[in-house]
This record gives sequence, C-alpha cells and structure tokens, in this order.
Amino acid sequence: MGRGPTNNYYQLLNEDYIKGTLTCLRPSTIKRVVNTDFPNILNIEPTNACNLKCFYCPRERANKKVGFIDWNLYTRIIDEASHYNKLIMLNLHKDGEPFLHPRFMDMIRYAKKMQVAKTIHVNTNALCWTNDTIDELLDSGIDDITVSLDAARPETYKKHKGADLLERVEKQVLNFFKRRAKLALKQPFLRVKIMEFEGISKEEIEEFIDKWKDTADMVQVTGIHNWCGAIESLKISDETSSMRYPCAIMWYALAVNWNGEVTFCTVDWNTETKVGDVNKQTLHQIWNSHEVKETRRSHLEQKYDKCPPCKNCVAWVPFGDLTDWLLQRKEFYL
Repeated sequence: MGRGPTNNYYQLLNEDYIKGTLTCLRPSTIKRVVNTDFPNILNIEPTNACNLKCFYCPRERANKKVGFIDWNLYTRIIDEASHYNKLIMLNLHKDGEPFLHPRFMDMIRYAKKMQVAKTIHVNTNALCWTNDTIDELLDSGIDDITVSLDAARPETYKKHKGADLLERVEKQVLNFFKRRAKLALKQPFLRVKIMEFEGISKEEIEEFIDKWKDTADMVQVTGIHNWCGAIESLKISDETSSMRYPCAIMWYALAVNWNGEVTFCTVDWNTETKVGDVNKQTLHQIWNSHEVKETRRSHLEQKYDKCPPCKNCVAWVPFGDLTDWLLQRKEFYL
C-alpha cells in the first residue's frame, strides 16, 4: 500500500501527548505551553449530525438542535487563533460526523492556509468517503486522521453502530491507502481504531489488529468511557483512579460547538458547563472569563459536583496529580 508516514514523523506529530491519547498533553508539555492568551488545543464541531447510531454515543440525547457551524463564524475563530502562538492541535470534530458538513474540506484548507496549528486532526467514521472525497482529503493538507471502525466483523459493526456497512467503510479506507501510495504521498497519517470493552471479544480485537497492522499507519486499541454516566449500561474500560484530582484539560483546551457555545471539553456532550459563546465573545475573552476561572477553581477546591460532566468523568486520570503546580498559576483561576 505504500510506506506512508515514518515512525519519526508520527513521533514528531504527537510528541506532546501522553502515549496512546490525542487528548491528554504530557505534564511537561502542559507546564511549558499553558498561557492566558489562548488555549493550546482547540476543538471545533463542524456538525453534530451523524449517519450512524452507535449505542455507546449519547449524541441523540443532547438538548441542543442538530446543525452545522456557520462558515463566517468558523473563519472568524480560525482568524483569531492565527494571531496567537500556533495551536498544538486543531481537532475538527466533536459529537457528529464532520464530513457531513458541506464545506468541511474548505474548513481544513482554510485552517491549513492560516497555519493555525501544528497538527490538524479529524476523527471520522469514513462513511461519507468516495474516491473524489479521498482525493480532496489527500490534497487538503490535513495532518492526522482517525477512522473509528470499532469492529472486525460485520455483525459487530451492525450491532454497535446500527448499520451493516463495515465492508463499505473498509473498502474506502483501503482506497485511501492505495490512492496515497499512487500519489507517492507520505501523509496524512491515518490510524484505524477499535475500542476494547465487554461488548467485543478479545478474539475480534486480535482479528482487527491482524487485518490492519500491515496496511494502516497505526492500529489503535483504546478503552471506552460512558460519557460521564450518560450510558449507564456501559462498563468503563478506560483508565480509572480511586484518587480524584483536577482535570488539566481546563488549563489548555476549549471546545466550540457548532452553534458557537463553548465548553472546556469534548466529553461535555450536552453543553452542561457552558463557559462562553463565540457569537458574542472572542475566544481570548472566554479563555480569561469569570466562568472559565470559576470552573478551574472548583476543581482545585475539589468541588467536582459544580461541573456536572466532571462528576463521573475519567478523562483526567492519565495526567496524574498536577494540583500543586496548577495552584501556583493563580492567573488561571483568580
């Protein structure tokens, strides 16, 4: 299929992250980069519409309407971000399937043109991909792609995602690698992902690894969380901890929903801890707002119930306890 990105390229692309995650920055990176000007990671939701109904996704339970981010709002966000230090990562996805946005390729190209981030990343189910889409994607300048296949067997895919479409998706992912090789391109980097939890057998996970290990740039096996308790029947297989400490994500990231409402975290699927609105404020203003500082302070004071999504979340676990260092950075919470 072609050699694709080298290990050195991948290491450089993701050197700031704790191994196995594209959400959690290394503590050493956090201490080096956090600032009061602008977040280091920005998540922008092109749309919360989706073409699958995964049983482990709470998207359809959300109170917000289904919609698509306005182009002028998007470019204003990117323009503002370009005035500050380059983002470590721009994630162009959140609760929906980003390729459903009619101008999604333009969104990638514009962000690349503005040199807004070290890495532009998207997570997709790849159902929208056609040969033309793949060619556009290869030409767009995007750096990093995660395809959530989450199954090696058609029956598992149908059971978990509500559609008998695994073979179709696999075909398009294989087409991506064929077309990238034909064009002698080394990037974008593309990983295929599956989640390890009680809903899938260890044998199928091994099948998945064997199926993709010689084709994909990376085969990623992750745990699963239950969206802060929203999916009660789902047993968490992500890393957990008996000791609770502040979530460092609040010191370096923001998430912009398609309607302009801003939260700290992509796990906040129902916008329960809203800290701003980019229709009315700049991201710089939001980043230094009373709402943001108050939310950080609630974590430092171990009052996690003040932020409903944080109460039963496990996204904070990989960082370790940075409380002492976070307390020293009073400009972030006073």
